[in-house]
Amino acid sequence: MSAGLHGNKMINAFKSRRGVIKESVGYLAASGLALAADLSIFMLLSYAGFGWYSAAAVGFLIGSVCAYWISVRYVFSSRCLHSASVEMAVFVLIGCFGLLIVQASMWIGIEVLGMPPIVARLIAVGGSFTSNFMLRKMVLFRSARTSHVIGEKGAV
Repeated sequence: MSAGLHGNKMINAFKSRRGVIKESVGYLAASGLALAADLSIFMLLSYAGFGWYSAAAVGFLIGSVCAYWISVRYVFSSRCLHSASVEMAVFVLIGCFGLLIVQASMWIGIEVLGMPPIVARLIAVGGSFTSNFMLRKMVLFRSARTSHVIGEKGAV
């Protein structure tokens, strides 16, 4: 391999890493705003007498819509689905995996360890954030050059 080709690969790898870091930071900010909406709804519904499972689910859904809107508008530069409605559905489905992590973490925190619900919810956020970012980046917001989504056509 010539030095020029090797140098170009290194530059492209650096740009790719820099892009992922930029998206990670942007996604963190988007998630922070979505989390604020999620926790606000969670606390409001909890104080209104809803059970914590229901309050967490409703807060999650509202937070997911906020996260999706911010993510596609400001965070991710590459999108691989052509239908916004399918993209949002997949975004929310991936978020449902994060919700399972949240619910399991909250159950352990509240029911097993006796934590206050809001403390258990905040602890659960870390695992949910990490899994959601990685899955959304790999499935929805990757470069069209890297691979195909099942049922989608694009450049390889």
